[in-house]
Order: sequence, then C-alpha cells, then structure tokens
Amino acid sequence: MPDVDDENLATLGLARAHLAPVTGGMSDARVFRVAEEGHRPRYLKMAQGAAVAALREEIARTQWLAVQGVRVPDILRVDDRAERLTVLTAAMPGVAAEAGPLPAPRLVEALARGLKRVHALSPADCPFDESLAVRLSRAAAAVAAGEVDPDEFEPRNAGVAPETLLARLTQDRPVEDIVVIHGDATLSNIFVDDDGGVGFIDCGNCGRGDRYVDLAVLTAEIQEIYGPEAVAQFTRAYGAAWDGAKARYFGDLYELF
Repeated sequence: MPDVDDENLATLGLARAHLAPVTGGMSDARVFRVAEEGHRPRYLKMAQGAAVAALREEIARTQWLAVQGVRVPDILRVDDRAERLTVLTAAMPGVAAEAGPLPAPRLVEALARGLKRVHALSPADCPFDESLAVRLSRAAAAVAAGEVDPDEFEPRNAGVAPETLLARLTQDRPVEDIVVIHGDATLSNIFVDDDGGVGFIDCGNCGRGDRYVDLAVLTAEIQEIYGPEAVAQFTRAYGAAWDGAKARYFGDLYELF
C-alpha cells in the first residue's frame, strides 16, 4: 500500500489537512477522509505499483460519467507520478444507500431511478468495455492468481471451487443486453440524499455491459436488507421485465470479483 508523505500532501495542497483512514470496499488503493479548516470534507485515494492502472481507469470513467450528467465525486486534483497516483475528490452529497434515513419504499424508488438513468446512457458513446468477455477474462485472471476465496461465496455456491464456477459461467453465457453500467452497484457505492437524489462512487468498472451486472448485485443486497417486497418494488420502478436466470448468472459471476 502507498505511504502518505509530506511532499505528496504539499503537492495536493493538503499540508495542513488531517487524514483519517477509510476502511471497507475491495479497492487496492488507500482511502482517507480529509478534514481541513475552511473546507468541506474531501477524500484522498492513493495507489502505487499494479494498483495505479486501476485508479487511472477509475478517474477516467468517473470523469466520463460526470460529463454525461451523472452525479459522481468531483475530481479536484490529481498527482500522477507514474509509480504512484493520488486523487483528491469532493465528498458526495448524501450518504451510502444502506446508511441513509429514507424509508425503504422511498429508497428503492430512488435507487431504481438512479440506476435507470445510468443505463439509459448511450453505450455507443461509451469508450469503456465491460462486456461479458472482458469480465470473464478478468475473473479468469483472478482465479488463476488465487485471488478468489470460495469461503466468501453465497450459500448457493457453497463447496464449489472457483475454477468450477468459472468453467460453468464460461460455458453458459447468456445473450447480452448492452447498456452503460456502473459495474459494482452495491448499496455502499450508491449515495442517496434526503430528497432522493442519487450519485455513484467507485466507478472504476463503469462501461458497456449487460444491465444485469448491476441489477443482480443491487437486488441481492436489497433482498438481504429490506426483503422481497422491496425487490418487487425496485423492479417495478426500474420498469423492465425481470429475468431471474440472468440475475443468477451475473450474481454468480460477481462471486469471482
């Protein structure tokens, strides 16, 4: 993990700031909450070595979504030194979806509207590829590197080896319905404000992909926290006929990330 040093902070104009580590998420970068007198809260994300390329992708995809009118963190400064990359962003309005004050009915309606807004963007205009072929290739690399822990699998996949799951997913590919996806649409990556406005963080896997990459992950979390009626309400608000087989497929694929 990259170290925070005075030179790096000075370059970003943070010599007098207080940094508090933020835990959680699956990124290889380090994240800090930045507190400084006279400034609203900001966040600092730092990567080095192999993690630099992923953070560069996150910056590029976040900036692209911003141009499309999607609410994402404002990128304030970037310090790119080849071997180390640091980005300073403004804090998102609202709070992570699972931690907000909205009652479940209002929350799932907001989530459906927000995700549908991203999925309505033109995939032809999106320069980032998150198609099934790309995601299966990435999953295969993770499995080969021993980075997938089967003990973390959902109960339906208990006892299944990562190689076995990957082989099944590679063989049983569904026909793709390509839209612009967020790529990791968990409740912790979707921010909702008191008025139901929705924004997205951790956009490094945004790109052209099947809508169920997002729908499978998000509805699984809604089911776990709020129950089946909330999922039914979400799907009605999203407005597409539900494909349970696709949801299971992409939910299983998410196990390998």
